[in-house]
Amino acid sequence: MEIQYKPIIYRVLLLAYIITMILCTTPFSFMALNVFLAWLPIEFGCLTLRVHGKWRYLFSGIWLLFFPNIPYLLTDLLHLESLNIYRSGGGFQNDPKEWLFFLLLVLPIIVMVVVGMNQVFQLVRQLPNVKRFFWLYLFVLAFLAAIAIYIGRFDRIHSIELLLRPLSTLNLLLGIWNIEKLQFVLLFMIIQLVIWLLLKEITQRKKEE
Repeated sequence: MEIQYKPIIYRVLLLAYIITMILCTTPFSFMALNVFLAWLPIEFGCLTLRVHGKWRYLFSGIWLLFFPNIPYLLTDLLHLESLNIYRSGGGFQNDPKEWLFFLLLVLPIIVMVVVGMNQVFQLVRQLPNVKRFFWLYLFVLAFLAAIAIYIGRFDRIHSIELLLRPLSTLNLLLGIWNIEKLQFVLLFMIIQLVIWLLLKEITQRKKEE
């Protein structure tokens, strides 16, 4: 039994979170946009699974365009260093306000990554020869997403710019390489593949129970 995406519950909670991050003063107000962008592929993934024919191709293309926003959220964990919870010598201080900010950053990242990465299993099963090429499909997706995460984090390119500036964005995606970019891409490929491996193991054990 797989982790299920319950649209009504998630939509209400995500909207509440986004509105909270917009209206309230926090060091992580940027998470309103980042979580929204990670929400889009989950919604388009749901649409892809519900429709057929040309609409499935359209929605799956949009899903692929926005999917990197899900694992991209993991890079936002670096902003934890801005919290005043660290003490010199490796200790921590118990400031309730700062730990609330910790919650506001970490919780949506965990939820969006688990739900979004798990949904990939359902979408991949729609592809031909899935039993034979299941992990190959995931490997290719992880590769493309890792490149997109790189240009999103370091070149500040958003998913929508692939439509607005396709040639220059594709050049950043595939045309410019160096050792640092290669290392980053390999790192995030490993992270994504390990997440999928863990999720698959969890769902497999649930089926056996």
